[in-house]
Amino acid sequence: VEQEKLDKVWPSLRVLARSSPTDKHTLVKGIIDSTVAERRQVVAVTGDGTNDGPALKKADVGFAMGIAGTDVAKEASDIILTDDNFTSIVKAVMWGRNVYDSISKFLQFQLTVNVVAVIVAFTGACITQ
Repeated sequence: VEQEKLDKVWPSLRVLARSSPTDKHTLVKGIIDSTVAERRQVVAVTGDGTNDGPALKKADVGFAMGIAGTDVAKEASDIILTDDNFTSIVKAVMWGRNVYDSISKFLQFQLTVNVVAVIVAFTGACITQ
């Protein structure tokens, strides 16, 4: 499939269901290689079969089913859903965003405190001499 055709179709897609493994891999590769959006899109794929391995590996985030998934799918994925429940994906995204926000706030706090401490120490050293 040509990249120009994929660039016309994928922006309107939200979910691709009942697709073949080849369709999944083609779509993942097309979105990753696309230049339609200003910023590169993050691509997530779920799969449970051996033939889903290439799409799971190519995607930014691959989710494999823990109960129904094959060993190949689990090995190719980044995250294994131990309960085979799609709501776990939403929970994982929420947890990930929360952790990212917490780390950002911590780093901002630490940088602010350390810069102030260095300025105070430097000022104190200059005054005492």
